[in-house]
Amino acid sequence: MSQFKVAVLDLYDNTPNQGMRCIHDILGTFRSRIEWDVFDVRGKAAIPDLSYDIFISTGGPGSPYEGDGILG
Repeated sequence: MSQFKVAVLDLYDNTPNQGMRCIHDILGTFRSRIEWDVFDVRGKAAIPDLSYDIFISTGGPGSPYEGDGILG
């Protein structure tokens, strides 16, 4: 059985969150079929190369409804 490589793009910028915990829990249920790496995109400017099969991006800190008022 082949393994899939998953890149998790963490956009939380070191802000405590439940999103990453949930992503780790979900990925953990598939550990026999996947391997994954987490990239701290905002905190460390880490980005994956294109060797990954799947890319998962988290949200970021703050509300998407706050700001310029377009969404709310």
